[in-house]
Amino acid sequence: MTAFAYLTDSLASLIVQGRLRPLFQPIVDTRQGKVIGHEALIRGPAGHPLEFPADLFAEAKRVGMLSELDLACREAAMRAYRQMEMDGYLFLNVNPNVLLDRQHPRGCTLRLAEKLDISPRNIVIELSEQYPIHNPADLQQAVQRYREGGFLIAIDDLGAGYSGLKLWSEVRPDFVKIDRYFIDKLDQDPIKREFVQSIITLARGMQSRLIAEGIETGEEMNQLQSMGIHNCQGYYLGRPQATPLTETTPLPDRTPRLLRHKDTIATLARPGHTVDVHTSVHRVFEMLRANDKLHSLPVLKHGQPVGMVRRERIMELYSGSYGRALYANKAVRQAMDTHPLVVDWQTALERASNLLTDDDDMSGQQHFIITRQGRYHGMASVRSLLRAVTELRLLHARYANPLTLLPGNVPIYREIDEALQQERDFYVAYFDLNNFKPYNDVYGYAQGDKVIQWVARLLQEVLVDAGQFIGHVGGDDFVAVLDARIDWQAQCETIIRRFDAGILDFYSDEDRQRQGIETGSRQGEQTFYPLLGLAIGVVAPDHRRCQSHHDVAALASDAKHQAKQHPHSHCLLSARRSMV
Repeated sequence: MTAFAYLTDSLASLIVQGRLRPLFQPIVDTRQGKVIGHEALIRGPAGHPLEFPADLFAEAKRVGMLSELDLACREAAMRAYRQMEMDGYLFLNVNPNVLLDRQHPRGCTLRLAEKLDISPRNIVIELSEQYPIHNPADLQQAVQRYREGGFLIAIDDLGAGYSGLKLWSEVRPDFVKIDRYFIDKLDQDPIKREFVQSIITLARGMQSRLIAEGIETGEEMNQLQSMGIHNCQGYYLGRPQATPLTETTPLPDRTPRLLRHKDTIATLARPGHTVDVHTSVHRVFEMLRANDKLHSLPVLKHGQPVGMVRRERIMELYSGSYGRALYANKAVRQAMDTHPLVVDWQTALERASNLLTDDDDMSGQQHFIITRQGRYHGMASVRSLLRAVTELRLLHARYANPLTLLPGNVPIYREIDEALQQERDFYVAYFDLNNFKPYNDVYGYAQGDKVIQWVARLLQEVLVDAGQFIGHVGGDDFVAVLDARIDWQAQCETIIRRFDAGILDFYSDEDRQRQGIETGSRQGEQTFYPLLGLAIGVVAPDHRRCQSHHDVAALASDAKHQAKQHPHSHCLLSARRSMV
């Protein structure tokens, strides 16, 4: 028997023997904090050559069994839905062209729903936009038959494939799922936000409910919530699993959290309306008159901000006797503020606040511009920045280490646990001073505290300004949680270089010359101790095997002890990624 013949037989066997197994991924209303339904995702038996959907459907297409596989998937999902007494919507993935197959039997889904006592209003037929539609007119008829049977209709992967808005306008779905492409880093990409905002506007006009799928970070979800999209799906809220979530199942803590020390101005960026530098003043006036919520409009030239036009300025020009005649046909550059506050998206919130308060021209202004690599990224209000900084300071005051005012143990634990829960790649760096006890014995605790405060400032300057998290465990111990996408090695090398150069300032001339101090050891013997060094132990925790910050702390502590074996400042990356 050839390999292909084996696979064909395997596929037929899976269908006939009912060995397809459904997994269910929750769809959550984040505003109400409850599950509104699940998408059914089909798998073959674990370890089987056709375990995963891509292999299943590729084989079905090759042997002409797409229709049979499609019906088997629906039946497996619906039977599991009834057996587990699930509530809410059940989203069933359907290839639109299967519905157009003349050999595809009609009425099977409705008959099965009646047999299982499932209301058709709970079943959503999800048509993927990734497949080219060969006959749109026939598809409309097929969709209409499902509607007449009481089923709901959804378009999946909007923006990912072939038919796009045309399919939306022809099918008039009850639900529209925004493709993962537009959700990925939505909080950082103003162009994607403009697309999503357009989809929101269309959905309102066509009375379709939006679902954002593929959400993987809290920042993405928070951005969606701020835009008014609350039906969400993705690994951040729940992975596909055999046992579905219910309304009584505790959801992960995914509510918007208080701003953390590593937060940058990017967290406040909103797309906002913009105008080109060549736009006429009259056109701007009409935009402001049509929308009384517009107060500031960034002015762009080839995507780069060159100014800001303020509502009060335009209205002042038009209120004069000759203002309209003098300015109506002139370009907006004639009426814009040519020196608005412009801040890079990676600027720390505290730094942005200082820029704002140091700029006398910003007094009374409501908005400022945020850029990314020199191009327009978004706009933020002065009020939102001040509110964020206030929340940040309150959080610090509650959990900060009293000596350095850096986040203490509670924020450190929360930061690590959140990274584990999100299953993202990250590093943890444990900083500790070598020979600190004998230094304290010689120079006194007050001088030792000055060293600790200086180290804290050094770590802040290098790490926090780069958007990373740094906390103070206590004493001379610090912990950083670093994004895997940054060059953490270069940052640690910078810290060591600056530490070794600056630590000399905390010694007497005599000790600087002999590169260390002499004092009694724990055994009472006079001993020479080299200058203070900085040991950095770094680990890359495996989120699949580390259960909580306790596991990560043990790993980091072990890495730190290894780094301290070196006589001078040293950074060591541990090979261990879990405690097992």
